[in-house]
Amino acid sequence: MKSDKEGGWSVMGTGTIATEQMVAAIRSVGHEPLWVVSRNIDDAKSFSEDVKIAQTAVAAPRALRDPRVDFAYVSAARGRRRHYISAAAAAGKHVLCDGPISGTSRAARTLVDRCRQAGVLLALNQPFRASTLHQTMRRLLSEGEIGTLQSIVIVRGAPFLPPPHRRIEEGKPHGDVLLDMSIDNIDLARFLTGQDPVEVSALSAVPRGAPADQLSYSIGLSGGALFQAYESFSAAEIESMVMLAGDHGALIAHGTLNGKPSGTLVRRVNGKNELIPVRERDQHVTTVEGFMALVRRHPSWMCVGEDNVVALRAAEAVAAARARRHVGVA
Repeated sequence: MKSDKEGGWSVMGTGTIATEQMVAAIRSVGHEPLWVVSRNIDDAKSFSEDVKIAQTAVAAPRALRDPRVDFAYVSAARGRRRHYISAAAAAGKHVLCDGPISGTSRAARTLVDRCRQAGVLLALNQPFRASTLHQTMRRLLSEGEIGTLQSIVIVRGAPFLPPPHRRIEEGKPHGDVLLDMSIDNIDLARFLTGQDPVEVSALSAVPRGAPADQLSYSIGLSGGALFQAYESFSAAEIESMVMLAGDHGALIAHGTLNGKPSGTLVRRVNGKNELIPVRERDQHVTTVEGFMALVRRHPSWMCVGEDNVVALRAAEAVAAARARRHVGVA
């Protein structure tokens, strides 16, 4: 897919290896990253040299004032995303941001409102939505391949490994990663089912002797389905699973949540398993293409700011439910 005209981007944040892959994806659709913005000018210069972006800045407004810049990609640490999103909104630039956009639903709501008032798009880089296997599951469910949805189950487990960063000091705190995992899984459940969280229950306390880096919870969804999740950084690595269970069959994806392009999708009907052949596309390119479709006001599967607010609110309800409270999700 080529754009109607060449689009210029400002890349804000240089920490993760994935940022480099997004730069390549931006170029693959005929656009060009023009600026690198980082609060550390040495980091900005190093990144710009590695990925061949000409200009660097410490102050975001300097890059965003460039009339050639139409879009901002925010890949900074979570605590800096609010600053960059606000600067882009003030400059009238559409924003693609790594998720979550903030650490709380209240702050995320403020950012969504700010972008809406400025007339700019705020969308998120959510690799799980970009997965061809997950998009196929969503389509087959909507076409009635497994009947009426009864439940969705998501299982993820592996020893804690911070995401790959260009600089070792950039890693997230352990607890933040578990929160991000819950937000991503809740967003994936909403994406696949088209249903919203209504109420949450979770383990009320960590069992004696058990590690604190695992979580199990259930969420009642607005369409009557039940969403159950198990998330762990203390278990040995297990193959992730996403299952949609209907009253006529099930769709089961294995290995789609571990950042590897080797997942499989199985349809189970009448006691028999059928492997569904799906070729996974580059998720970074798929994300940029989806973002551009949103900019042109075409229908898109992308996660937007409002979706992230809902996922954050539900993740906060999960945390509260673990503290022996039953929490409704507004």
